[in-house]
Amino acid sequence: MATIDIIDATVRVETFRASDGGCLGYLVVDAASGAAMAVDPRLDEVDRFIEALRARGASLIYALDTHTHADHLSGVRRLAKKTDATILAHIASKLRIAARRVRGGEAFKLGNALVTVLDAPGHTPDSLALLVDAHLFTGDALFAGGAGRTDFVGGSASDLFDTFRRFEALPDGTVVHPGHDYVGRPVTTIGEEKAQNELLRERDRAALVARMSVRAPSPANMAAILRHNLGEADTASITPREAEYLLTQRPMPFLLDVRSRLEFEGERIDGARNIPLDDLSARLDEMPTLTPVILVCRTGVRATTAAEVLGRAGLRTHVIEGGMNAWRRAYLPVREGRKRLAVDRQVQLIAGLMILTGVTLGAFVNSWFLALAAFFGAGLTFAGATGTCGLALLLMKMPWNRPSSPPTEGTAGTCAVDGGAGAVCQVSTTDPPR
Repeated sequence: MATIDIIDATVRVETFRASDGGCLGYLVVDAASGAAMAVDPRLDEVDRFIEALRARGASLIYALDTHTHADHLSGVRRLAKKTDATILAHIASKLRIAARRVRGGEAFKLGNALVTVLDAPGHTPDSLALLVDAHLFTGDALFAGGAGRTDFVGGSASDLFDTFRRFEALPDGTVVHPGHDYVGRPVTTIGEEKAQNELLRERDRAALVARMSVRAPSPANMAAILRHNLGEADTASITPREAEYLLTQRPMPFLLDVRSRLEFEGERIDGARNIPLDDLSARLDEMPTLTPVILVCRTGVRATTAAEVLGRAGLRTHVIEGGMNAWRRAYLPVREGRKRLAVDRQVQLIAGLMILTGVTLGAFVNSWFLALAAFFGAGLTFAGATGTCGLALLLMKMPWNRPSSPPTEGTAGTCAVDGGAGAVCQVSTTDPPR
């Protein structure tokens, strides 16, 4: 569901928060004409954008990413294909598909609204920001209270320093819509950031470079994500009904579920094999060489990443669009198992409770309790920036999150239905859902 809907005299801004973290995407609709632009749509949120367009009676004219994302799959191509929208990309982008190229200082119309492009390098060389009326879409160049990391290839804290100066020149009332929210403020303003954001307030270039010099782990599956987002590979997707039909043919395709073992235990498609995405590269020898592979996960995101991995190995793949969620919506059969609360939701509940507790005790008991909220807030920020969540890894080791059926000798890499009691699989038990 959209988290925020901001309406003014010129444009309507609808904000989409990803279900598994702080990623934010936007639908910008010109109030007068209904012309719309999608900014940073994730692959697993394409259907939500289309539903919002229908609900608003809007037509999608443009779709773009503010930069080449390395931590999640872009939905720009799929959304543009479904709506006939024009894809926009910065002139410095290495996107390998047809797109209208834009650069800083350029302006174009979205219906009656004027869109101005700002160069915003630092996080990546191809980063851009968009100014629409009094709304600034900053991608990962500026967050509420922070900014995106600059330690990726092509990233530059020195360039980010210059980007900050461009943002500072805008009116204080300019509404900032960032690419991520790690502090519980998905909307801020230039004035607020000039007053509170320590990175934006840093006036010494060398000092900012020093502050941004810390290297963090790369996001999981970054190489495959970048291949998809740059258009180097275009995974074939099929509907659940098409997948159901293919699974009745002979020879039958290899149905591979790349979710975690816990998710697979909770529900699965009959006949599916389970190899979690994080284990896939090390287990390519278990893949068929002649049979096409049909991939499924919860929403289609991990399956698309897995298709990139298998494609490099020369395998033919199809991804079930929308994953298990779409399979269920199509009223296709699902084998039920033991259901447990997803680890990402456990993380959200615990972190949210600890932050709320820290703030409450800090306000009414002792200010030292605010350190508890700060600790968990910092942990969420680190997890969002690096794709590594220590709390999720810890929770996966808890008794309630352990798989109920241990692997059986001689079944490595396979899942055998055992009369309804579950599936016996040898898979990783430490991969958090995403």
